[in-house]
Amino acid sequence: MAALITVEQLLSRPGFDGVDEASAEAVLEDVSALVLQIAGVDPPWTVGTVPAAVVPVVVSMARRGLLNPLGRTGETLGDHTWQAAGQGTAGLYATRYEERIIRRAAGRLGAATVNLEAGLPLPVWRGGGFGFEDKLLDAL
Repeated sequence: MAALITVEQLLSRPGFDGVDEASAEAVLEDVSALVLQIAGVDPPWTVGTVPAAVVPVVVSMARRGLLNPLGRTGETLGDHTWQAAGQGTAGLYATRYEERIIRRAAGRLGAATVNLEAGLPLPVWRGGGFGFEDKLLDAL
C-alpha cells in the first residue's frame, strides 16, 4: 500500500532529524492505512489526492509513531524528569480530534438515520389497542 505523503515530505518537517528513512516509510504506510480506514473513501486517497487538511494529521500520527512509539507521557532519569501535559497516549492511532478532521475531509460527518422499535403497544389513535378502548367507547 502506498503512503498518503512521501518520506521526503515527512522528513522535511521540523522534529524529524535523524529519523531512519526505512522506519519512516513503514510508519507512513501504517498511518496511511489507518487514515484510509477512518475516511472510508472510494477510490482511496493517494499522495496526489489527499486533502490538505489531512496531511498534518498524517504527520502528527507519524510523529507519535516514530518519536514516541510506546506512547509515554513522562519519564524520570536521575534528576531529570519530564511530563507531557494534556496529551493522551494515542501512540500511532488517531485521536478523536484527528478522526473528526479525517471524516470531515472525507465528507462523512456522522449524520445517519436510526430505526427505533419499542416493545410498547401503540395508543388507540395509532392503530394499536390496549384492550380497553371498547369499554371507553361504550362508556361514552
